[in-house]
Amino acid sequence: MISRRKLLLGLAGAAGAAALSRALAPGSPREIAARRALKLPIAPSGWPFPGARVVAPSAVFPPDFGVRRVYLDAGHGAPGNSGNLSCFCVDEQDFTLAAARALAERLVATGRFEARVGRTGDRPLPYAERVEDAARWGADAFVSLHSDVRGRTETWSPGQGRQCPLSLAAPGFAVLWSDEGEPALCALRLALARGFARRMEEAGLLPYDGAAYSGLYEPDTAQPGVFLDRRPPGQRIFVLRRPSMPSILVETHHALDAREATRWTEPATLDAFAAAAAAALADALGAAGAPASALGGAGAPASPPPT
Repeated sequence: MISRRKLLLGLAGAAGAAALSRALAPGSPREIAARRALKLPIAPSGWPFPGARVVAPSAVFPPDFGVRRVYLDAGHGAPGNSGNLSCFCVDEQDFTLAAARALAERLVATGRFEARVGRTGDRPLPYAERVEDAARWGADAFVSLHSDVRGRTETWSPGQGRQCPLSLAAPGFAVLWSDEGEPALCALRLALARGFARRMEEAGLLPYDGAAYSGLYEPDTAQPGVFLDRRPPGQRIFVLRRPSMPSILVETHHALDAREATRWTEPATLDAFAAAAAAALADALGAAGAPASALGGAGAPASPPPT
């Protein structure tokens, strides 16, 4: 099992993480000052503050569910694309690789899934190669993990000699999907997206309201935290529209919010997220009947470099 210390990725160390939790706790001087600087409400509660409880949703597997294959795409880490820079000055590609490995371990431990992390971290990996690898492997679902950046920012120092961006304006997760493709495949994508958001909300995680997504993603009318890719054609997200199996992208949290970034290093959060993922996969793939990978054929065609 991946340790908490390793998952911290050198962000602040155990002492730094504890100090951060105290500094950004509700009502603390630092938290109040940051909220005033960003013109935010002074007295919030719940996730992502320290002490906000997360739980592990229970998965219900149909009798014929068998063992399903889940391809976990550790977002970014493509040539020239390291992703965002978090409030701890950590590249998104490093967070997503650790999160994907943690999720893979937990999914496999259920006995209901095989999980493959497509990117190993030893070299930049183009997104087209990931999609082709998932198809060759016969994946039943493709889940791309990311973190998001939103809102106005200020600069802070999480450790000596480091100046990093900070924003407490827009915590929460978002699950993205695409309606490009065959109707049956799109229906499975939507079911998987809604299932992930519903189960993550059940786990105690906060769905993002989408305030910064205008013109990019369309909010779902049925499930908070679900968004349809509405970028201009040609700029839409490659891993949502090209895999031959149902695919979604999970923006796990707001990477500039130090409270959320810290909570996402905690084993309890990773456990709750993995349980939510397992339950969502059971809901969507179990309801679909036949393995989802059977919908898309034997492989995915090559494409120009993805966005």
